[in-house]
Amino acid sequence: MKSLKYLGGAGVTCALAFTLVGCAGQAEKPATDSGAKAPAVEQKESKDAKDAKVSLANWKGTWNDFGSYLDMPEVQEAIDEVAKKEGTTSDEAKAAMKKTRNCEFHGLVIEGDTISFLDGFKDKDGKETSRATYKFVEAKKVKHGGKELEWDVFKAVEKDAKYPLLMMMPVHGEEELTHFHMRYGTSVDEMMAKDDWYPTFIAPTSTIDQVKDEVKE
Repeated sequence: MKSLKYLGGAGVTCALAFTLVGCAGQAEKPATDSGAKAPAVEQKESKDAKDAKVSLANWKGTWNDFGSYLDMPEVQEAIDEVAKKEGTTSDEAKAAMKKTRNCEFHGLVIEGDTISFLDGFKDKDGKETSRATYKFVEAKKVKHGGKELEWDVFKAVEKDAKYPLLMMMPVHGEEELTHFHMRYGTSVDEMMAKDDWYPTFIAPTSTIDQVKDEVKE
């Protein structure tokens, strides 16, 4: 089974399958003052444990925008195959794929709590267009295709950050094409409502053949 699956309109591929890791339950502790105070302490400890597990370290490294590969001549043959299978033109198939993965930036470098947004792939001399420091805010769960997915929400520390809020899914697809999905904006509710928008970033070590396979899947 491929790591990317069709989502949205014709010709639109986007990875959504990944394993959600749950937090282990904690044993109850005896109340020190009263029974009313103990649950509050347990709840705070549980939240702290969850927050400690979510940081940008989970996405550390350099990433390339999947949508940018769709403009490469080497990928056109795969797009043509999709168009033929779906009874549409290559231009229409390509436009549908790019719409779902539309992204203002085309490369990412994640180090510590900082993200550098690039106008291209780093190994292709992509230049930094924006940079910001992010802190984990909350996790949002959503149902899709019978699966429960999780968006991890990050907020920029800097007030003038170009991308104040980010939503990121865990890295997955290592067996086929290592990647993750993200969204950016100023409102979590607005980002959550965009069911057909999945900017996707893949490892720069990915091969063109891997990209072509995912386009055709």
